[in-house]
Amino acid sequence: MTNSSSLGKRSSQILLKVAKIISLVKHHDNGLALGKRHHALYKDPSNVKLLFISILLIATSVLHAEGVNSPPSTRVELNDTSESPASPTFDIHPGNNRVRYRLKGLAPTWIENADEMNLVVRFITANGNNLQRGAIGVTGQSPGWNGNPESTPLVPREMTFPIPPGTTEVQFLVTSSGSPQALGIYIVRDLKVTQEKGGQKEVLMVNGMCPRWKRPLWNQSGTHPSMALKGSDFPRSLHVQDTDILAHADWGSAPIPVMEEQLTLSWQEAYSIGAGKHQTVDYERLPPGEYAFEVEELEINGIPSGRIQIVNIEVPRPLLQSWWFWLLCLTALALVIYLFIRSLVNRRVRRAVRHTRLIEDERLRIAMDLHDDIGTRLSQISLAGSHAEMKSDDPDSKESFQQITNLTGELAASLSETVWMLSPKNNDLESLIGFLSRIASELCRAGEIRCRINAEPIDEEIKISQEFRHHFVLSVKEALNNALKHSGAKEVRLAIKLDDEILSVIVSDNGAGFDHSQNLPGNGLNSLRQRMEDLKGHFSFLKSDSGGTTISMKAPLRQDEY
Repeated sequence: MTNSSSLGKRSSQILLKVAKIISLVKHHDNGLALGKRHHALYKDPSNVKLLFISILLIATSVLHAEGVNSPPSTRVELNDTSESPASPTFDIHPGNNRVRYRLKGLAPTWIENADEMNLVVRFITANGNNLQRGAIGVTGQSPGWNGNPESTPLVPREMTFPIPPGTTEVQFLVTSSGSPQALGIYIVRDLKVTQEKGGQKEVLMVNGMCPRWKRPLWNQSGTHPSMALKGSDFPRSLHVQDTDILAHADWGSAPIPVMEEQLTLSWQEAYSIGAGKHQTVDYERLPPGEYAFEVEELEINGIPSGRIQIVNIEVPRPLLQSWWFWLLCLTALALVIYLFIRSLVNRRVRRAVRHTRLIEDERLRIAMDLHDDIGTRLSQISLAGSHAEMKSDDPDSKESFQQITNLTGELAASLSETVWMLSPKNNDLESLIGFLSRIASELCRAGEIRCRINAEPIDEEIKISQEFRHHFVLSVKEALNNALKHSGAKEVRLAIKLDDEILSVIVSDNGAGFDHSQNLPGNGLNSLRQRMEDLKGHFSFLKSDSGGTTISMKAPLRQDEY
């Protein structure tokens, strides 16, 4: 622990100066230093004696000012830590000083225990008794405080008090008596007091002066009145500079007559207030390492003095906390966690693969059943309808049998599409592109419309999800049906392109197009847009400049990355 008190050094310097002055006086007395003009003055023994006494009085006053009235040094003590080295306790005895502290190595921030000073309003009855007291406390340090009471920024405040019944006078105090340990500076400036009754306002005080009396109302009081200082423009500025934890000071106004209703105070203030009391600082379960507990004395205005006392401590590292022990533990733990996670992941992967395989087997079974059973029955119905159509002589019956044959063919084609989508063998991009091309060709052939297909070849096997395949098949089929039924086109074009794992399918025609100002019937376009949104893709529906309509559908192949 280091003590930075300079009292002894300062006293020695003053005594050395006094000795030099006395020596100089003796030489002057012998007529050797100041010349012949003052030789007669210093040869008079009474004059030399008087000068010697004056010098002693001056030196005593300087010593008293530098040493006797200076606050005692701060002491810092570390309590016994033999039982719990990681939980030290420090005792700070600041004497009559403001101090701040920190544990270097744990937290870089300084900590100062703040205290309180007050602006007090006393409500007094006609017989001079205190009826009620309202205190407005300030603590810590005001915003922008720079340590200079004359230039520090002031903070405006305002407070309203109801005047209790029976009040005849009010008195105001700017005081440091809120806490015995308070040390610091409190500044109140431009205090204005206004009373209000029945909507009428009257100014009782402005800038610390009563308009009625035209003189200052303030008196110094407290156990140490000299700590109540006048500002440069007193009574506008009232300063309380408390430098003694055993005393306090007040600026007290003379009682002012008041009516019963409401009292409003407005003022500006600045402050820096700490505590000079004994403090005990505890730390619990410090991690192993070296620490320095620093205590710095502050000037009365809160500015650091640079006088720092340091207590160094070391928290030893237990054997079980040595680096090699924890390294082994962490290695073993990491190995156990790795094996556990690996086993868990493998189990889940096997379960997912088994579940996927079961689903694919079930889908394959359903597809085979649909194809073998329902497909065969639809073929039989179609053949029976064709046979009945040929045997019937009634034109209406022939038309009905022909409708049955056509519907059966359409149902068989739809069933073929469903079986294709259910089959897990078609979960790749090449199968999807081939199927879309086949659908476009069949639909255009049935509608007697020319069809052009531009599909880029796929050189590698790219797996796709069943949901992706399902949405794209239905979307392209819906776009083709819209072009065949509503466009009046002579040609339909289908373009399929893969760019950076994003599949683009464009269906365009050379028909009549559409009018943006009209609402199109049906839910087909909304269905297309919703399907592309489900695939994290994009859908657009535009009229070409050369006539016709272009429907664009885009979606990423890897759905889990979007």
